[in-house]
Amino acid sequence: MTVDSADLERLWSVLEQQPVVAAFRSVSIGARTPPGELQVAVDAQGHRHLLVPLAAGHSLKEAVDGEAVVLRRRALEDERRYQQYASLELMDERLQDLFTALCVEVTDRINAAPDRAVAALRDVLKDWRALLAGARPLLTSSALAGLFGELHFLQSLIAVDPGAVAFWTGPTGSAQDFHRGSRAVELKTTTAPEGRTVHVHGVDQLDVSTEGGLVLLWLRVQSQQGISVPDLVDDILALTDDTTTFRVLLRKVGYDERDREVYARRVFDVIESRTYQVGRGFPRITTAGLTGDAALSGVGPIDYTVDLDAPPALAHHTHVEPTRFLLGHA
Repeated sequence: MTVDSADLERLWSVLEQQPVVAAFRSVSIGARTPPGELQVAVDAQGHRHLLVPLAAGHSLKEAVDGEAVVLRRRALEDERRYQQYASLELMDERLQDLFTALCVEVTDRINAAPDRAVAALRDVLKDWRALLAGARPLLTSSALAGLFGELHFLQSLIAVDPGAVAFWTGPTGSAQDFHRGSRAVELKTTTAPEGRTVHVHGVDQLDVSTEGGLVLLWLRVQSQQGISVPDLVDDILALTDDTTTFRVLLRKVGYDERDREVYARRVFDVIESRTYQVGRGFPRITTAGLTGDAALSGVGPIDYTVDLDAPPALAHHTHVEPTRFLLGHA
């Protein structure tokens, strides 16, 4: 059975949401070898695993000195059977996308030669060892999705104004992701299939301190289909008249173009978009909202969540088009 990155991510996500009642939570991915089926698993520490079944008496040379991914013998037992596995285990969650891509290649090679499953696993691990050493830190899955959301919006700006790279201010430490004059847009992206809860970082992120106003743009993306971050980067580079500034900003958010091949394996598609006009009555924490003798001196950092489905937030749901708003056309 052929599996792709979205299949594995979905299975791991389901396992991660299950209660921790055993050392391993596991599920078959449908790929079969003579000793049994390949499994994906999550252990009690939250580490992701790919489990390749071992035949009885099959020795395994473990590789446990890797910083990002290790290979070791594991056993799963239930009321019906006891099975030994060669387990690939992700130790560094920052390399989650890379690990998923590695596991896809392992399953592809095992499907092509199921009688030589462990050899296929070792061959892939050897081929990927340099990347797995983590010479350069990679964006986490959530950070990559967030970057996709910002670039998706930036692309819409540049389609109207080729100089709009200058409005992408989040990478430089600005409270909001995009600014033009007195107008600002804060962008939140989620891969969660349900709910509209956003995480807010700091008391100034949703603070309206100018007359221009602040719009919160919320996106829900899925990763079964769509385009990759490198694809968006290419599109923006082809449209913008300031490629140098754009590349500098990409580096500031931790995106290295040399890791293109890794990031290209993860695609996203915007399946829902909502816009909120942030202002009086919108649920948020701001300096001006402190009462009595409360002060921020010595307090922080302050992170909190806002449920956009709560009535106070719903009242601010608007049909303002964020691109036109920021560019001053609305």
